[in-house]
Amino acid sequence: MRAKISSSRYVSCSLVRYCANRQFYWSVFAVLALTALFAVLDVQTISSTVSIAADGAIRSTDSLDPDPAHIVSDAVLASPYQTSIILIPIIVALNVATGFRSGDERQLRLLVNRPWPFAIGDVLATVIYCAGVSLLSSLLNAAILVATLNPALRPMCLTMTVVTTPLRVMVFAVVMGLVGYIAAVATKRDVPALAVIFLLLVVSLSGVLKVIHADVLLPMIGGKSFAFGRVDETGDLPMGASVIVMVCWLTIALCAAVIVRGRSFLTPKA
Repeated sequence: MRAKISSSRYVSCSLVRYCANRQFYWSVFAVLALTALFAVLDVQTISSTVSIAADGAIRSTDSLDPDPAHIVSDAVLASPYQTSIILIPIIVALNVATGFRSGDERQLRLLVNRPWPFAIGDVLATVIYCAGVSLLSSLLNAAILVATLNPALRPMCLTMTVVTTPLRVMVFAVVMGLVGYIAAVATKRDVPALAVIFLLLVVSLSGVLKVIHADVLLPMIGGKSFAFGRVDETGDLPMGASVIVMVCWLTIALCAAVIVRGRSFLTPKA
């Protein structure tokens, strides 16, 4: 019971440290600004690919996806998903690396005498940060879509997709945020941590691993069906398998983050 109380206190302390960092507010602003930009671009894409006939019939002019509902639901996903997998891990890595560079880590070593409860609390605080920023991004994106979409298309947007998409994106945000966290704690520097994140993104988004059918190696590949909420292309994992992939990645990321953070306190103090 005592360990749980200590961990909860460390969560609040880590959140306070996040909020005390000026970079925290700039990072949230950057995520929301990029979300707004992507949302506006998505609305323009919908306007150019979805036509509304005089009789009210809605048709898609996109040869790749003739279903207008898919185009609208993808717009609900696209903006917060892009910011979650690109910006959030970078921001987390920079915030953590700043602590090592500024000397905050040295002070923490003097104050913390129970490294594992602290590690759990610090990781949970990072999870809360990633989930919170991702949720804000999804809400802003949904608000822009509802406000600017053609009234005939709004019913397609105001469905369960608006509820389920932020939850699905949140999982990706937490996984990728923890990847940035692990990279920064392991390297203790921002440039190597960013290099790890960019390499992961390039390998994932390039589709190189699909050649060897390594569908479950990276979350952006194995979790594609989970992200879209459907099997979008031939060869993608079934929905159930994709959910299992993301649950496994989330579990692995949480455990790895706690272990790496805890072990960083067990190394000799500089």
